[in-house]
Amino acid sequence: MLPARTVLLLTLLLTFSLHHATAHFAPVECCFKYAQKRIRNPQSFYVTSNDCPKPAVVFVGVNGDEICADPKKDWVDKTIKRLQKKN
Repeated sequence: MLPARTVLLLTLLLTFSLHHATAHFAPVECCFKYAQKRIRNPQSFYVTSNDCPKPAVVFVGVNGDEICADPKKDWVDKTIKRLQKKN
């Protein structure tokens, strides 16, 4: 039978290695609230990860501010199309 210290050490190593392995798959950025109004003069946009609890489009403003928007809103779709045409 293994000594108690060895069992404890193996348990700790396994716990830390599993935690470290799952940390790499966590999304970097998620949105938890959406902007209530249309965003003025966005410069670019990106879509958040599918791993996030809420789907979102993030618009980046002139000054670098990032604002979350609901992808189901009509104005969000129109703004995305306008930005894609611009590029």
